[in-house]
Amino acid sequence: MTIPNQLNQNQWYDRHTKKSDFDSCQRILEALCGHTKMRYGMIRKKDGRKWGNWCVYDYHSQKIVNKNSENYVKIYQEIRKGFSPIYIDDSEQCSVDEWTQVLHEFGLKSYISYPIINNNNSIVGHLSFMNAEPVHFDPIKLETLLPVCSDLIAIDFKTAIERRNTRRKLEQELSYSKNRELVLSSLAHDLNNPVSIVKVISQYLGANIKDESQKNLIKKIEEASSRVKGVIDDILDFSSIRLQDRLIRINDHYRMDSLIKQILSEFEVLHNRALIANINLPVDVPCDHRKMGRAFANLIGNAIKHGNPHENIEINACIQKENFIFSVTNEISYPQYSDLTDLFKPFVKGVNSNGLGLGLFIVSEIVKIHKGKIVVNLKDNKITFNLMIPINLTTVVQNKV
Repeated sequence: MTIPNQLNQNQWYDRHTKKSDFDSCQRILEALCGHTKMRYGMIRKKDGRKWGNWCVYDYHSQKIVNKNSENYVKIYQEIRKGFSPIYIDDSEQCSVDEWTQVLHEFGLKSYISYPIINNNNSIVGHLSFMNAEPVHFDPIKLETLLPVCSDLIAIDFKTAIERRNTRRKLEQELSYSKNRELVLSSLAHDLNNPVSIVKVISQYLGANIKDESQKNLIKKIEEASSRVKGVIDDILDFSSIRLQDRLIRINDHYRMDSLIKQILSEFEVLHNRALIANINLPVDVPCDHRKMGRAFANLIGNAIKHGNPHENIEINACIQKENFIFSVTNEISYPQYSDLTDLFKPFVKGVNSNGLGLGLFIVSEIVKIHKGKIVVNLKDNKITFNLMIPINLTTVVQNKV
């Protein structure tokens, strides 16, 4: 029996199925071909009004062959009718001349066809076997075996459809999600400059207006614009990470002590908080200093926002065992999470938080980009975030005092 290369209307199946969808059917055909001594096994599937060769198996080569062959379709269309099984062990002895003629046309002597029926008693496919030589089999034994296989294939059909629908929904959701993030990023970019201008103007007015009532009003405007600016920055960082905009320069060696001190001074002025810092960084660190600065600021800001306002915040930065370590420790009034790893998930917010819950997620993603890790520990109402970035001490640059 030859297998032509041309495809028929069943190419529809190639666009809507994957190899994993008929792996189990292949195993069923392999077992049945071995049992019946038939060379070719075929499963045809009905999907709505469409019919297609779901799986065609060659027992001799032990693999799936051209599953859209016109030969199989014509044989099926000429012989397969209704719900009744068909057993032809030798076409020379077949009582239906039309079937004998079709089988001879394609060089076949033996043929089996069995309907695949679902729970609603509807035909959803057919199971067929073909061979070029007469094969003598026991129809009574097949009547015991084939119904079980037919039921298994019907279940596999249903599972394959569910997988296909799930894949389609997932692909759609991924597309929608990416578009949402693009819109969100674009909106944040558009709002960034106006909000920054409002913040700068409010700072200028606050420094030059003498009237206390007006000064208090300007202060509220500045604080509100700072909060909005923080949300915008979180959105921009989140979108950048989610859209894999990771064009960072981690090979640039940067003085982390200078960067950390600058960030600390900004927080002390803005929040009127004393921050206890212990910085011992004798070498420059290879990193993207802008993203690392964002990570430091998010960790310190998190401690200020959620920590006990009456207790100190401790910041440590050092080099240990070829790792750059930056840690922030603060006291909390009560545990906010049973699982501390939830803190690094997006949109996880603390109690009475006005933000988006993206700060620590952004930190963890920046750390991942730098091939590092961040861990959190809670002991005696004190929470510590440890950020660790691996460095190669043989290539780093010594700081000049």
